[in-house]
Amino acid sequence: MKILARHLFMNLFQPLIYLLIAFALLFIIGDLMDTMKDFNKILTTTGEGGAGFWDVSRIMLHYYSLQLPSMVIFIVPICLLLATLYSLSQMTRHSEIVAMRASGVSIYRIVRPYLLMGFFCFLFTAVVNEYTGPRYAYRAHQLLESKTKASDDIYFENIAYKNPTLGHEWHIVGFDTRSYTMKGITLRIRRKDGSDREKITARKGHWLDRRWWFEDGEIQRFDENNTRLGRPETFQTLEMRYLKERPEEFMREAKDPAHQSSLELYEYIKTHRHLSLREIRSDLVDLHHKLTMPFICIIAVLIGIPVGAHTGRKGALSGIMMAIGLFFAFYATQFTMEYLAKQLYIKPWVGAWSAIIAFFFIGSALIYRMR
Repeated sequence: MKILARHLFMNLFQPLIYLLIAFALLFIIGDLMDTMKDFNKILTTTGEGGAGFWDVSRIMLHYYSLQLPSMVIFIVPICLLLATLYSLSQMTRHSEIVAMRASGVSIYRIVRPYLLMGFFCFLFTAVVNEYTGPRYAYRAHQLLESKTKASDDIYFENIAYKNPTLGHEWHIVGFDTRSYTMKGITLRIRRKDGSDREKITARKGHWLDRRWWFEDGEIQRFDENNTRLGRPETFQTLEMRYLKERPEEFMREAKDPAHQSSLELYEYIKTHRHLSLREIRSDLVDLHHKLTMPFICIIAVLIGIPVGAHTGRKGALSGIMMAIGLFFAFYATQFTMEYLAKQLYIKPWVGAWSAIIAFFFIGSALIYRMR
């Protein structure tokens, strides 16, 4: 049985590797259509002649090496689906599955290597989706932004951040993510009733020794009626011991949801209860969507196994079209349900998970009928 399992595994693994390489190249080519104008801009500002061209080539190589993990999240499910279809259709066409069944091998033992591969891809994409993909995609975005802008000192501009737990309301003109330096700081510290207690302005802020230090600013204090208490106090350098906000919180505020892990997005939702119900629901749908993405690998295998085994004698093309049709129906269902959740018609978890649950039972039922 070890020989049979090895044969089935290699029959799936080889086309999967080829498909991953092919789809990664297609993904890069498609992305180049959008980013080529940025690379052309870098070419005109980096230098003249060959030196500029080689500099841009190096930047492109670095950029797509950072983008690759986020690409993997999207291409692994479709590659796994097509590899499963190809593997099983080839074995069905050459009567290998019939020979295995005639030898007393159950259908569940035949499909076990495919399910294990789907589970391995699920674990792999889950780790990449949570830890590697968002962080590297964010670094790729930073790389392109820093090379195309006239100045790369500031990555984020005009950050508005609220911390309702502490009653802090920030506005930051510029934030440098490399040195954790802020420029143009306005911080309002409010009481529980919403009135201002202090207003702090500073030209710069630095994150040193796990606390904030403000430079060239002033502090204006207020009473319970929001009336100023005297003249503002000026300072050159001030250690802000009582500020609990960390640099990651401001970075999370400025990041696109695609560049955040599910844990970062969850922390963002927890600290932004002041947002409208529609905004919170939208963020919750995005959070659940991130959690469901690895499960698409399982759905791809569950769809590919029965379709590939059934259409092997009819031709690979019909099997591919049928499986892609089912996969398209899965994505269409998922997007529709998530749209309904963002429009407040259904709960966020229902919108994100309903398609996964429905197609899990559909694929399981189709495999059960193969007995």
